[in-house]
Amino acid sequence: MLSVAQDAPPDEIKKAFRREIARYHPDKVQHLGPEFQDMAAGIAADLTEAYRILMDPGLRARYDEDLGAGGVHPPPPRPPAPKPPPEPASPPPPSSGGAAAPPSPPPQRPQAGIDFVKRAALSKIRTAIADAMGPSDSTPVPGFDLAVTTKPKKALFKKADDPICLLVKYVPFVDPESLADVWTPATRVKAPAGGGCVLLLVGAGFSPAKELAAAVTDQRRKTRGGGPVVVPVDVRYWEALFPPETPAIVRSLIQRLKEQRT
Repeated sequence: MLSVAQDAPPDEIKKAFRREIARYHPDKVQHLGPEFQDMAAGIAADLTEAYRILMDPGLRARYDEDLGAGGVHPPPPRPPAPKPPPEPASPPPPSSGGAAAPPSPPPQRPQAGIDFVKRAALSKIRTAIADAMGPSDSTPVPGFDLAVTTKPKKALFKKADDPICLLVKYVPFVDPESLADVWTPATRVKAPAGGGCVLLLVGAGFSPAKELAAAVTDQRRKTRGGGPVVVPVDVRYWEALFPPETPAIVRSLIQRLKEQRT
């Protein structure tokens, strides 16, 4: 739950608890609706219980014994541990146009937390698509969380822009392996104009830009130059890596998501 090693000292456990519990604070989820708020409250309760057990020497010793024996059993009820003192939240890393390498992959997190982040992120993306891209058609595509095609309006003295095919896939962490998993399905989806789609591969962080660029090059080689325009997105700060061929409307979409970030 807290993503710490079994022998982590109390100070490390306290920092991990502060970091994780902040993700599910009521102020952070009040705009997501009752369902998301209930999910966040449940995860926060589990995190508090994990903190209580690991900060109590007796409960922690029993937990370690049960873990070593191959099973963990609920400890007897104890008064809840005092809340840790407040700690200022660390600001997000400064943006440099999406080119800076993000932090290393986060440790494994509870599935409930992953599902919560996924649903909240997709909800924000849907809203941003409607705001930034205007009218669009949504069609379910197997293997992807969202698939939309824009419907550009015709201008009086200007040719209408080509429609954009946008695919969205949420993964726990964007890396070469997750890219390889979705590449082939993405190549099978064609934009109305005959080209490929733009794939937003979103997750709680992404690998360094050089690794992802090499992975895209390798996949394009295998598909003889075809494939989507891949835009990795970190849903924690809505930072993205933009290939040169990224359409302006997709860049505007990410900017809108940044503006919506709380």
